[in-house]
Amino acid sequence: MARPQSQKITPPSSFIRPPLTPPSTHEKPFSQASRVIALFHEIQAGQHNDRGPWTEFLLVPGEFDEVQRLLDRDEELLGFVKDKIRYDYDAENHLLVVRMPTAVHELFIARVEDAILSRLKSIREGSDGTATFAQKVNPARSTEIRFPAESNPSDRKSKHEPDTSFWHDDAQYPGVIIEVAYSQKRERLARLAEDYLLDSDASVQAVVGLDIDYGKKGSRKATLTVWRARVCHANTGDELRVEKKVNDGVFRDDAGNATDYPGLQLRLRDFAYEELVQEQLGDQDEEIHLSSRQLCQFLDAAERKEQQSRSLGKHIIPPSLKKRKRSKTPPEEIGSGDEAQYIQQERKVAKRLEKDDCDYEDK
Repeated sequence: MARPQSQKITPPSSFIRPPLTPPSTHEKPFSQASRVIALFHEIQAGQHNDRGPWTEFLLVPGEFDEVQRLLDRDEELLGFVKDKIRYDYDAENHLLVVRMPTAVHELFIARVEDAILSRLKSIREGSDGTATFAQKVNPARSTEIRFPAESNPSDRKSKHEPDTSFWHDDAQYPGVIIEVAYSQKRERLARLAEDYLLDSDASVQAVVGLDIDYGKKGSRKATLTVWRARVCHANTGDELRVEKKVNDGVFRDDAGNATDYPGLQLRLRDFAYEELVQEQLGDQDEEIHLSSRQLCQFLDAAERKEQQSRSLGKHIIPPSLKKRKRSKTPPEEIGSGDEAQYIQQERKVAKRLEKDDCDYEDK
């Protein structure tokens, strides 16, 4: 990085709505773990549409390991979670966050990521050190970022899956992280930026927050915020702190029009930590700039795509054509009371398949 500049709780609505508190003494020690697993099952079954995109659980020490243990017992759910669900875990505060971004958020961030990559590709076409450096920088979308717990580095690490991030091949952490902010997440984003910047020891250079949540009714305002690390000289010694270098810059106004705000301004040297930048770039640098007009266009396109999704065309099959999926196998470990029920269900399915399955008819 250019030397650090000097100077996340609401479980699903069916579980808890009041302010987040640790489980009461009357609950089982790991009561939240089962609620986390229940939410994963809801998402897997497609029954989470009424949930917010940012669901938080305050666990007790050791409970995150219980969540992992319960997941390991259900191979199908474990595979689904690894493939489809994004979640963060703050090891210092035992806070688990399940991310469920909306279609608009995902489409918007994809366009922002693509525009930054396009600029990097143009830099790669050069013949100097900036080209060589840019060739090693790539987007990694929600690739896991893990930080050791500050209080005890041997403890389980914190885990984050940002909306998108850009990594240099020779760096342990991404240089630039971008998060789309909305409602609950907006309230936590400043703390999340601190985690990224400080827990990486300022290896992360910039955290960008794109706030596309709509404020007052009818408003289409959208803003961006950029956090960076800064070394401050205090009476007790130097301190690494985080500050907002850009604070709620409005790139789209209430009416949905692009503003004359400069937009998102990054430098090539933002994409890796200080020592690596000095080694590979020296004093060379390039600008990575997305104008307010571009950001506005990306957001407008994402919103139109989401609005049109239900009216878009699709293949039509005859009403008489039956759709058959493989029967689901029960979890490996089931209670004795459930075992007989599963066996009975499997026998019924087997008989129906034997009777109806056209694939096995003699021709």
